[in-house]
Amino acid sequence: MSFDYHKAMAEGHGYNHYVADLLRQYGVPKVDVPEFSIATTHDAIKDKTENEKDIVVDNLILEVKSRALSFKDQDDFPHSLILVDTVYGFDQKLIKPFAYVYMSQVTKGVFAIPVSTRQFWTIATIYDQARQIEVECYFVTKRHCRPFLELVDVLLERAAQEAEPTCE
Repeated sequence: MSFDYHKAMAEGHGYNHYVADLLRQYGVPKVDVPEFSIATTHDAIKDKTENEKDIVVDNLILEVKSRALSFKDQDDFPHSLILVDTVYGFDQKLIKPFAYVYMSQVTKGVFAIPVSTRQFWTIATIYDQARQIEVECYFVTKRHCRPFLELVDVLLERAAQEAEPTCE
């Protein structure tokens, strides 16, 4: 059985839309999910790795990570360490995300991992069962995760600050 990258990417894009809709429901303005595309050439895959954006809120990038695990929030997450991203994937991004939004595919529970917590991330090698390869990944403890509503509040505050008239 080989891993179906195209199917996984299409499903992931659907979760991007789910999180974007959730942000809009909370009143966050300027939420955009870039168009879905499949990279097939080496150059296109490299470009996608460096530049892909799951959700753009004004000028901030949010990365969505969905898992087939049951949880409501970070406190309910079933493991003590949370996989943030692959080392290669994160390190290759030309513009780093503002935050990762973790989502349960089972319960639709969500929480955020601010990239400002990067100094607390650790690296470990895992075996990816689906792709049958070893991968170096960044991990973080629950202590450095935040409720989704805190991310919403930060995004709303930033939008309000940008909307304020400037004195000249």
